Amino acid sequence: MTRPLQSVLMSGGQGDAVMGACGLHALLALRIDVLAPDAVVYARSVAAPLVATLLDGVAVRSLRGATRPPKPRYYTSAGTSWSTVRHNWFGADWHVNFAESRRRASTGYPAPAAAARLQHWLTDAKLYGRFAWRRTGPAYYGLQMWAPLAARFGATQIDLARGLYRSYPVLRERLRARALTAEPPPEGIPSIAVFPVGRSFQTLPPAFAAALLAGRDDSEYALCFAPGDASIDAYRAAGLRCIETPTLDAMLAVIAGSRVVATVDSFGSHIAQLAASRHVALMSHDLPVHTVHPAAPSEIVFEAMPCVPCHYVNRDVQPLCMAGLEWCGVFASPGYLAAARGAIDCALVAA
Repeated sequence: MTRPLQSVLMSGGQGDAVMGACGLHALLALRIDVLAPDAVVYARSVAAPLVATLLDGVAVRSLRGATRPPKPRYYTSAGTSWSTVRHNWFGADWHVNFAESRRRASTGYPAPAAAARLQHWLTDAKLYGRFAWRRTGPAYYGLQMWAPLAARFGATQIDLARGLYRSYPVLRERLRARALTAEPPPEGIPSIAVFPVGRSFQTLPPAFAAALLAGRDDSEYALCFAPGDASIDAYRAAGLRCIETPTLDAMLAVIAGSRVVATVDSFGSHIAQLAASRHVALMSHDLPVHTVHPAAPSEIVFEAMPCVPCHYVNRDVQPLCMAGLEWCGVFASPGYLAAARGAIDCALVAA
């Protein structure tokens, strides 16, 4: 018998925590009791308040405080090692390494050694079994994070996908209700809010952002940045209006209050999928099916480069992507720019 979880550790990035919360809420929407009554969910400190809003009624704390979380534990974005293999096979904890398959299929990812391949095989064999939940194709990360536990409770992949659709209106209402009480940034809420920056090579080049917004008065739009983001200077130098969203609630107020929100694949995108009136997802380095919630009415702009998906590397650590480019090659495509401009125009009309 599978024991209900005492703790969940959302150890991936901020956006992964949002997707993890969506997948967990989908299970709860299916009335699958995966959590013990006193279970605690741990998420990255920035995302934790947002996760707490999404999982209303579930205790949520910062991942920094997860020194000795109670067992059984569920790690939604674990790495793979002999230690995690041992815990998965002989312990009560779950170390879900769903992202490993994406990494192995990515451009520029180094080929794993024989020991790593054996670790992955053993992990898959334990978490997914011989017949159930084979990873045969791409799927939303919020689904992949919870696939093994859902299967253990007798739910199919279709059940969990249905749960994502059933839970989406609830999560959207919760975030938009919080936004009503949120204090916007000092500059106010723009009609068009653009979130151009991610940690890897999904970031919009300043020249592309300028072309995307060409012809619009700077009172109509704003490019939004986290406080202290040094990259803001390059966009200001390109003649673009830029503002900072100093808090999570200020960011949420902008996303929920703007007529149109355009984002790269980032933390802002995951919030916009749930809370924006109209959302344009400017996808580049990863497949949209991986990181866009299947129930979100987002308008997706995507043109598959030969190198997509790209191995995720931090721009602050590595100045060029795995294809040797300073910016993702999709942003040099005239067709992509035209599609992005058209998507924003259509969204404004529909807003």
